[in-house]
Amino acid sequence: MMVSKEKVPYFLKFSLASLRIRKGWTQDEAAKKLGMTRDTLRRYEKDCSQLDYQTIEKIEKVYNIPQDYIFFGKSTAFSVILEKEDPT
Repeated sequence: MMVSKEKVPYFLKFSLASLRIRKGWTQDEAAKKLGMTRDTLRRYEKDCSQLDYQTIEKIEKVYNIPQDYIFFGKSTAFSVILEKEDPT
């Protein structure tokens, strides 16, 4: 899929878990579609900050969403927004 040149705001990005849930898939179903084990998917849903590009491309195709709209981090995109807004 094509990556845009403009940066997508965090509030428009989806975590891997939210993409799976939006499809109505269990971790087992999504893992099978992605060609990985459920344990691997579970780890990626908790922290997908170190994914290789081949896996990112699989995720794009399976969930039918450009990588710009996927949050690749150690938490959810929402938690990143909160951290940035926290004055402490």
